[in-house]
Amino acid sequence: MPLGRNGWISRDAVVIIAARTLHTFSQGTLAVLLGVYLARIGLPPLQVGLFFSFGFAGAAVLSFVSTLFSERVGRRTLLAVYTLMTAGAGAALVVTNSPAALMLFAFLGSFNGAAGNVGPTQPLEQAALAGVVRPERRTDLFAVYRVAATTAAALGALGAGLPVLAQSAGADELTSFRLVLGLLVVLRLAVLALFAGLSEQVEARSAVARRPAFTNPLTLPSRRRIFTLTGLFSLDHLAGAIVVQGLLALWFSNQYGFDLGELALLFFASRIVGIVSPWISAKLANRIGLINTMTWAHLPGALFLVAVAFSPWGWLAVAFYLARSLFDQLDVAARDSYIMAVVEDRERVAMGSIHILGRSITGAIGPTLSTGVLQAIGAAAPLIGSALVKTAYVVALYAMYRNVRTPEEIARREALRD
Repeated sequence: MPLGRNGWISRDAVVIIAARTLHTFSQGTLAVLLGVYLARIGLPPLQVGLFFSFGFAGAAVLSFVSTLFSERVGRRTLLAVYTLMTAGAGAALVVTNSPAALMLFAFLGSFNGAAGNVGPTQPLEQAALAGVVRPERRTDLFAVYRVAATTAAALGALGAGLPVLAQSAGADELTSFRLVLGLLVVLRLAVLALFAGLSEQVEARSAVARRPAFTNPLTLPSRRRIFTLTGLFSLDHLAGAIVVQGLLALWFSNQYGFDLGELALLFFASRIVGIVSPWISAKLANRIGLINTMTWAHLPGALFLVAVAFSPWGWLAVAFYLARSLFDQLDVAARDSYIMAVVEDRERVAMGSIHILGRSITGAIGPTLSTGVLQAIGAAAPLIGSALVKTAYVVALYAMYRNVRTPEEIARREALRD
């Protein structure tokens, strides 16, 4: 049954957005909490880093599995299986200190330390959302999806303070961490219950009548577009991975003397600012087009990052960074909508999954590349390098796809001609 004003948000869309909200809240808490917890149970820094690497690897491998088998197994089934795996792996974290076991559970649960949506359920959710909304409202729906996720991630970061409350109530440190991890497992089970309520409408239309044994991405009709867009978006993600939040925190600390409290407020504020970006993205996309929103409206973020690198005062660097936080996420809802619209329904999971695979690879490369450049050239070099890579991505995307429009954009243009 359609919900929302004018009935454009379906029940399935509401369920998926609610599930993403709970998932991202728990992910935001884990991103802050998990590294500290692993250190407390005795893992050295190298093994903590390895744990998160296994998490990225798990997200990449499971996303690729989705590419191969989602149309055979079904999107709802894979959403449930991946969520159950994450819940089980989260419960296992509470009861084991074995490094080998922890690496296995990091892989199975895709525990990669990212507060965002890097995980195997995201492409399945995106493909399902694109199939349960009218094309002209697709970007608006993805904006709602991203706003909910961004808000939940910000609140999840605050949720990392729950162990302190447990300790004030009398629990010891490790027990307080494990209580919160147990709470997050309960949230994942709630997500599982939500996914169980999805209808047949979230499945690919062609797959309902004829399900292939597996999907070979190299034989898909849109394979060239899928892999080209993945390469471009991976370049964009590399630009972001060069200046991950931890390295930016180190830069603000060394350059301007910010303490931990000031850094926490800065990055919380940046997330709050980023909440409005998907709304702006949807409004811009409906006026100037998806590719224009993803490129020229997104370009100021790179310029503000260069301004951060050369700012003589801390307060001015903060202002530039918050402005960058607004523009840097301006393409997200537009990109979600675009990649689901320019491929066939049965190719949507492959598009989203291969995109996640590319992001996982560049996400692993970026921080290492950044620290090497920092040591070789200087503290501001990663910020400038990130801006240059971002600009190259924007120019390449516009040059290659400015004339590749979605069905609703084509219909809108034809209506204006008439």
